Amino acid sequence: MPTDPIQLALTAFEFSLLLFGVVLLGMLMFSGKFRARWWRTNRLPHWPLALAEFAMYMLALFAGGFVFQSLIRILFGKFISESTDQAGLEVIFYGAGLDGGALIGWLLFPVLRRAWHTDYGVSPPEESPAVPAPDWGKSLLYGIGTVSMSLPIIILLSLGWTSLLEALGLPDDPQDSIAIFANAKSPLVVVGMLSVACVLAPVMEELLFRAGLYRYCRQKLGRTSALLISGLVFGLVHGNWAGFVPLSFLGVMLAMVYEATGSIRVAIIAHAFFNLNSILAILSGLKM
Repeated sequence: MPTDPIQLALTAFEFSLLLFGVVLLGMLMFSGKFRARWWRTNRLPHWPLALAEFAMYMLALFAGGFVFQSLIRILFGKFISESTDQAGLEVIFYGAGLDGGALIGWLLFPVLRRAWHTDYGVSPPEESPAVPAPDWGKSLLYGIGTVSMSLPIIILLSLGWTSLLEALGLPDDPQDSIAIFANAKSPLVVVGMLSVACVLAPVMEELLFRAGLYRYCRQKLGRTSALLISGLVFGLVHGNWAGFVPLSFLGVMLAMVYEATGSIRVAIIAHAFFNLNSILAILSGLKM
């Protein structure tokens, strides 16, 4: 058990958040009005993308990330490999290159799409008018509420899934990035990793998995199929057996709040808060 005052405070925060999540789950089960806001509401505007255009969207994000990460490897690879904080610096520099490059690809996508249609002498179809996004206060509440509601289920899923992996003899080690955070010594490295994990990564991954994959599949295949596909892919790409089921469930919850609010901003806030909370749990000495 943690004994340091800061660790005790973090532990108290974690248990308070967990209790809040249990309360929200109770409301979800017994309040039809509350449940309707999370499941029956669809505020996503129509996204008139053909399959080829969707492939262009995904390619723009992946290509941007690959190019910028490769450039950073060329420019700073030797410096990073010779550093005593090599693992942490790899997370910072290569993560920033991947996520930042993907964001640039996302910004270029509308330009590429318009240019592609211009070649055929037509204009790209316009999407339906977006529903006004919740203000920043409500977005924050939605985001924190989504994570709080997810945590009790994620913990139970994680315990059950880890037990199954152990029984099958499959690897159940946590993600490498979790170990890197736990072993980081330099405060500057910790701050840099926090910036990547809680700012850049949530923005990039939500644009990819929710604003891209989920939204496209939602229109073509329906809600249930889109939730399963986007959630499973989200769990798979993290490349860790232990986190596959919990992260897949988180992906489903992020897609649900994205659809309920129509705002990718809410999903980004929820994702960022989940990553931050996971890091706080590490610092508190808890395994969540």
